[in-house]
Amino acid sequence: MKKARFSFLAAMTALGIAFGGHALCAQTAHDAIAEDQSDMFPFVISYDAPNNVSSMAHVLAAPAGKDGFIRADENGNFVNDAGIIRFNATNLTGPANFPSHENAEKMAKRLARLGINCVRLHFMDTWYTNFMTKPTQGILADDSVTQRVLDPKQLEKLDFMIDQFRQNGIYVNLNLHVGRTLDPRDGFPASSWANKGFGQFVPGMIELQKEYARDLLTHVNPYTGNAYVNEPTIAMIEITNEDSFQKGWFSGTYAFADPVYREELNRQWNAWLKKKYPNAADLRNAWNWTAKAEPLRDEQVTGGTFEDDSALKGKTLYSYRGSGKCQAKIENGILKFSVTKPGDDFSPKLYQKISLEEGQLYTFRLKIRKTAGNDPWNLSFAAVDLKNGFQTLGLVEQVRVGKEWETITRTFLATQTVVNALFQLTRFKPGEYELDDFSIQKGGSIADLTENYPAEPMPTFTPGMSVPANALNDFGQFLEDTECAYWDTMYQYIKKELGARSLVYGTQILYSAEHVQARMDLIDTHAYWQHPSGGWKSLYANKPWKAGNTAMVNSLQNILGLASRRVTGHPFTVSEYNHPYPNQYGAEAQPMLAIFGRLQNWSGIFQYTYNHYVDSWEPQADPWCFFDLIARTDALAHFPACCGAFVRGDLAQARRSLDVQADLDAYRTDRMAQNRITVGMGPLDLQYAALHQISLNVKGGGLTEEQLPPALDGQKVFVSDTGEITWNKEIPGKAFLTANSPNTKFFTGFPEGRTVDWGILKLEIGPTRLGWASVSLTSRFGNGLDGKNGKVSALLAATGNCGNAGRTMKEMGPGAITLPDRGHAPVMAEGIPAKLTLQVPAEKVKVFALDPNGDRKAEVPVQNTEHGCAFEIGPQFRTVWYELEVNE
Repeated sequence: MKKARFSFLAAMTALGIAFGGHALCAQTAHDAIAEDQSDMFPFVISYDAPNNVSSMAHVLAAPAGKDGFIRADENGNFVNDAGIIRFNATNLTGPANFPSHENAEKMAKRLARLGINCVRLHFMDTWYTNFMTKPTQGILADDSVTQRVLDPKQLEKLDFMIDQFRQNGIYVNLNLHVGRTLDPRDGFPASSWANKGFGQFVPGMIELQKEYARDLLTHVNPYTGNAYVNEPTIAMIEITNEDSFQKGWFSGTYAFADPVYREELNRQWNAWLKKKYPNAADLRNAWNWTAKAEPLRDEQVTGGTFEDDSALKGKTLYSYRGSGKCQAKIENGILKFSVTKPGDDFSPKLYQKISLEEGQLYTFRLKIRKTAGNDPWNLSFAAVDLKNGFQTLGLVEQVRVGKEWETITRTFLATQTVVNALFQLTRFKPGEYELDDFSIQKGGSIADLTENYPAEPMPTFTPGMSVPANALNDFGQFLEDTECAYWDTMYQYIKKELGARSLVYGTQILYSAEHVQARMDLIDTHAYWQHPSGGWKSLYANKPWKAGNTAMVNSLQNILGLASRRVTGHPFTVSEYNHPYPNQYGAEAQPMLAIFGRLQNWSGIFQYTYNHYVDSWEPQADPWCFFDLIARTDALAHFPACCGAFVRGDLAQARRSLDVQADLDAYRTDRMAQNRITVGMGPLDLQYAALHQISLNVKGGGLTEEQLPPALDGQKVFVSDTGEITWNKEIPGKAFLTANSPNTKFFTGFPEGRTVDWGILKLEIGPTRLGWASVSLTSRFGNGLDGKNGKVSALLAATGNCGNAGRTMKEMGPGAITLPDRGHAPVMAEGIPAKLTLQVPAEKVKVFALDPNGDRKAEVPVQNTEHGCAFEIGPQFRTVWYELEVNE
């Protein structure tokens, strides 16, 4: 890119827009203010499906399934009888899976128009409450006695919708278990929400998951004539969402479970041990458990009896509020900790500076009670390395705390030497707490639990419990084996016993390791950029919440992380992804997925989510849910181009692949001490994902750590090995990303007066409200832009700041905002000023500003230039969409 000169800079400055400017009125820092939308205009993309330049419906092979079932080939692609197929996709959540017939028909056509060819049917297995005025029905019958009956009326609505998808070339990702929580109604004591973790080892729960799968998948859709086990529209089936037995243990979920569950877990653990060690002597030899006892010494907590205020004044014990509010004070020999506002998952918190030596025994002691607030409550405590991502150092646990004094004493072995470690008490919820007798000393005692085995069952290990490394590794393998048994059971039941011909996968791999999920048909993952925190789930988000408000283009953090999760030889999908509203840079999300999805040869990119609501299918404003795409003009505008780039394959797959060997031995040695779920790619610099395809080989092949290429330290410009994609971060905090193919082109980021040179076309973006913009251009019929292959009709989308009319915004610290008033209809959009220069004679070119339906509303002047023609777009046209027509 090079610096641009504009004929229209003065005009834009007159409109009050400046480079790097923001869209807020002058204000005192952190005050809630109304957004100045005087230069914005209403633009709500229509809910129709017109056959014009905004439609990519012709790219979709309709009806879905006409080319047979979706399969996985040996190269990690989705294929059917017609060849490779990829999904530019979205989700429906909760009640939105059960629209009326009229709404289902209209929705399916709109999605096809936007180039969406797969929908994940998510969270329909229970009543839904997030963002709802009251619980709203899913697929389960309205039955207070059991949660095992499907409602025929709801099922009929689902059937009709799936058939509408089929007719329009849209496939389905069918989720089985997401939110149904089996409880005493069906004979199960209380466990976790949705039985997370428990449903993978409790036999009765597994049987009822099978029952649900059987009832749904063997049901015959009267509109297609097929049972879902034999319906080619169903591309894939997900067993359980964001769920894993191992993660449940790492989270401490089972430590406070009902005795029924703890006894079952302990029974399975001891059965596993007996199978591996038929002779108890073999277990003792393998574990080499030696009792240890040392005198307590070298106190690390100053004033831990709180007889004076030295603990807080000593600059070693601190309170941290995070996004919450709290106060710590010492009164009458007690440390009183008051939390008046919740923060994120780990704040507010208390932490103590400590120093640890590897292999040394330490004993932690604390008295605590909760004197006000909801009871009971789980306190988390851990010794962590702050400089290494809060890695645990031998102790991490949760303990139940109520209104009575609880004395906690734990002895642990430090796993590393860390001079500046932290001991932290986290997960404080609103309420009043009292603490006393806080101590961390060297010394203590650890018993040999093998001494009376097998006469006494081996206790179930808990997170942070100090046990020999070999014993802990055995428990880790027990967790893995138990989880694998669950996946194998469900996979075989669905594929073999029920006879499902669709692809089947387990869950996303941030919950279950890559090699575990590779036992099934594909690898899936989820990611969000700056997910809201605080009370975002409440109705209308009327509890305190905030969301990040920065552009990801400066780091590509999520994209690089997603690329590292692909497993060699398996199709890879991202079934949940979003840069949630009100992030003002959210239009970058799906284009980034499409661009790098093609480079990395991913098979499915699913925006989360199109809609939550059963009765709101044509909103004129962004819904209360942060994640809904349905009225988000800035994001929707680029979906046709994403279809061209990803589904049609306008962008190319990387020419080179870095196949990284999974070090499973190291993973199995380290995972328990590090609370580690995934294997990962070790020290590979993930910026290589901007250059080449990367994947993890879990079958023994690939590059070893010693064979990995060197880090890309200091590199500022990354050009993919296809030559089509450029990520430029030369200006700190002002990066941009471009993609250039003959049929589809993208820009997202901070122009800073630079020209994008796409060969046949040059793009010069003027000043915008955020100093940032997203622009896409796609040739509707894939015949280029020059007219040499027939008449060209191309959709140009240009978006910037976008949101509801009348919204107010409040800064919540660096890079974060909240909306005290989320505003009202209609959605207001910014017009992006830009000059485009095309190497085609002006007499062959026409440009039109489009209305929200995609129809022409005004012609844009086209000027002759030395090498072709040029035209300028901007807010004066009051649109985010333009049509570029090039005649032969």
